[in-house]
Amino acid sequence: MSNVQANGNFKKSLIATVLLSIIHAPVMANEPQQEQTQSEKKQFEVIEVTAQKRSQSINEVPMSISAFNAETLDEIGIDDTTDLANIVPGFNFSDSAFGAPVYTLRGVGFNESSAQATSTVGVYVDEIAVPFPIMTKGTNLDVERVEILKGPQGTLYGRNSTAGAVNYIAAKPSKDFEAAIKAGIASYETISAEGYVTGGISDMVSGRLALKTIQSDEGWQESISRDETLGRQDKLAVRGSLNFDFSEATQALLTIGYASDNSETIAPQNIDYIPGKAGGAPFTASIYQTQLDMAQNPQNFTGLMDDNAKADWTAGRTPSLEHISTNVSLKVEHDINDQTLFTSLTGYSKFEDDGSEYERAGFAGETIANIKNNPLSAATEQAFGAGFDGYLLGRYQNAADSEYVTMDYVYQNGEIDSISQEFRVSQQLDSLVWIAGLYYSKSEVDYQTQQDWGISSNVNILPIPGFGFNIAENDINQQTTTASVFASADWFITDQFTLTTGLRYSKDEADFTGCSRDVDGGLADTFFNFFFGTTPTSDVIKGDGYNAGSCVTVLDFGTPEASVGEVSDTLSEDSLSWRLAANYEFNDDLSVYASYSRGFKAGSFPSLAAVTDQQLVPVVQEQLDAYEIGFKSSLAERTLQLNGAAFYYDYQDKQLLTKKIAPVFNTVFTLGNMPKSSITGVELDGRWLATDNLTLGAAYGWLDSQIKQGVGYNQPGQYLDFKGSPLPFTPEHQFNLFARFDFEISAGLQGFVGADVAYSSESHADFEGSVDQTLAVSDFAGEPYAVEIPATDYEFDERFINPSYTLVNLRFGVEADSWKAFAWGKNITDEYYTNTTVKNNEMYAKYPAMGAQYGVTFEYTWF
Repeated sequence: MSNVQANGNFKKSLIATVLLSIIHAPVMANEPQQEQTQSEKKQFEVIEVTAQKRSQSINEVPMSISAFNAETLDEIGIDDTTDLANIVPGFNFSDSAFGAPVYTLRGVGFNESSAQATSTVGVYVDEIAVPFPIMTKGTNLDVERVEILKGPQGTLYGRNSTAGAVNYIAAKPSKDFEAAIKAGIASYETISAEGYVTGGISDMVSGRLALKTIQSDEGWQESISRDETLGRQDKLAVRGSLNFDFSEATQALLTIGYASDNSETIAPQNIDYIPGKAGGAPFTASIYQTQLDMAQNPQNFTGLMDDNAKADWTAGRTPSLEHISTNVSLKVEHDINDQTLFTSLTGYSKFEDDGSEYERAGFAGETIANIKNNPLSAATEQAFGAGFDGYLLGRYQNAADSEYVTMDYVYQNGEIDSISQEFRVSQQLDSLVWIAGLYYSKSEVDYQTQQDWGISSNVNILPIPGFGFNIAENDINQQTTTASVFASADWFITDQFTLTTGLRYSKDEADFTGCSRDVDGGLADTFFNFFFGTTPTSDVIKGDGYNAGSCVTVLDFGTPEASVGEVSDTLSEDSLSWRLAANYEFNDDLSVYASYSRGFKAGSFPSLAAVTDQQLVPVVQEQLDAYEIGFKSSLAERTLQLNGAAFYYDYQDKQLLTKKIAPVFNTVFTLGNMPKSSITGVELDGRWLATDNLTLGAAYGWLDSQIKQGVGYNQPGQYLDFKGSPLPFTPEHQFNLFARFDFEISAGLQGFVGADVAYSSESHADFEGSVDQTLAVSDFAGEPYAVEIPATDYEFDERFINPSYTLVNLRFGVEADSWKAFAWGKNITDEYYTNTTVKNNEMYAKYPAMGAQYGVTFEYTWF
């Protein structure tokens, strides 16, 4: 079922890539009983993959790959890329507070939630890149198989990636008629349906149409403050493809896809509340200091309950997605001659966010009436002639007394347009197979993120008019272009020894404009009062004037030229990726290989609430040198598949979300690079056809990751030396177990029982300093801007550890030639586990995964 990644201990010499092939065995009990030899009954069928842009046995590729066919994905219940974390050791998914999933593979990840942030893990559908993680949740439709390629993927795949690639291979049109439907019901009143139809339209054209929908009427999260649930699903995906056989030498495949996701988004579970100190401690107070005091009211903290379902979110609001994706691709292949193939890959994708909403505090909020009547607000009204302005500004100014004000809530809208074009020529000779090509892509991200901090004390700075706000908008536009040239060759030195070489030169450029904008006037008032006095002058206002909607990000802070306005910048980078691999086949059943590869991931700009332009400085490209060795073997007359790999990664300029010091707010989020890190790993994968009826599988991965050099800020804003810290979202141990037993019920009717277990040891959601004290920081001399943070005693906050967990899934059913019905259970022990912990403004919160789920699925195929 799954091929495990383990992580072994090596120092920096040539120790290179191995592939654990994960091979799905056909069920021998389903075949008619015939006279067969023992070896015929018990052999695994080897999966064909296209990891090197041509069809090969997975055992021939000198690379670590996990591969799963459609049947395995369906039975285990893999609906999108995030679910792969449950079946591929070393692959991890973590939630973000702004919708974009964060993928980590073998410890290499980028914990950044901006819509324009690219991932260290490239995701492809039929070799066409899905350029941004926020666009990757709807790719699992009518899939033939998925391949997870481990290690840098720079020499053959369109976009450079340091961690690896997930390549979905969609089912293709056929000339013969075939149709299938799959329907299911599951927990939380969930109904799913999926189907396809394919066949010849004419002698030259064949087509395929596929559709998938998931709908649920009940959410899986339950509010602790009222009778409401959250987590309903509303997903639709459609794909149509036409295959044109223009001649024996020329074929083309045109694919058009559409997907919408209006599902409700997750509410984090709060575990602590620490009021902010913007403007200095004397100027900040919280009307919720008692209500959100864990000692006095632990019942208000859902993260302390160890219950997947317990949650809360702002009353009167329904956090949900408004995502629409459209994509078009055209693949043209032309045989120049019997040995030479020309391929053109053209891709276009558009992603629209029409107003998604995210809860970030995990708190129900407070009504306007209670805010007005709060003793603290009443006291400041009496003393200053005003309450805390920020609580009741903007959209709350004329709100009814019964309306709830949020503590931390996000609204997003925007769109992404992306095009790509690849031309390549490949040739297969007796002693050489080579590929050479050109690649170009261009993407534009235009996104607006509104953050509503209504009752957050961190933005309600002073109980005086002009010093408080509740809403800010992060407005960005980033245009990215990539142009590259690449070549790769497999040299057949002898019948047993193959040498692989590859090079890619890439040029990446990102043009950025962005700032934080005032929405309702309060934010502009606050900034101008703090930074420029109460009367703004025209020489400090750049662009769109002093009014609602204007930029308030401070440019050139602390200089005579200081002003507010929009940040414009360009990041231009180039890189040379390479791959060198050697594969030696002792015989048809045993091979070993080694590789050394270098990969890059381009830099990008952030999207965040920017006090100054220094927060919007881009992160630069990261570099990873990977050394791997491995073996692949088929034993016991090919009834046992055993593979292993060991690797060492030299990781430079790792990209990360971090903080900088800033006036008034002390520390604020930004992007940065960690100079030097390393990852060591070992992987083992085995699959055994124990009998004609019983298939067993096991996979194990071990990782040792650590920062070698780097200082920076952790999530609570402490400045530390991070040397020795493990990398975030990198469990030390992960394993998978798999079993399936098939048996005959009657002639033509088979039964099966299957189970799989996934285990992950604990992982960090934040960096950990191996020190006793934080580092002191000091900047922005002169009141009221000075930032003085003294060194203090330090101890790692263990709330930023994602605990270990074990997931158990079961399924059993019956099948015949044309149909299958089975019942299934996911996480049947109702294991409580989280995929990340974050500090969202004033609230510490963790993001839980779903608990136990059960369902029944029926499939029918017409031939």
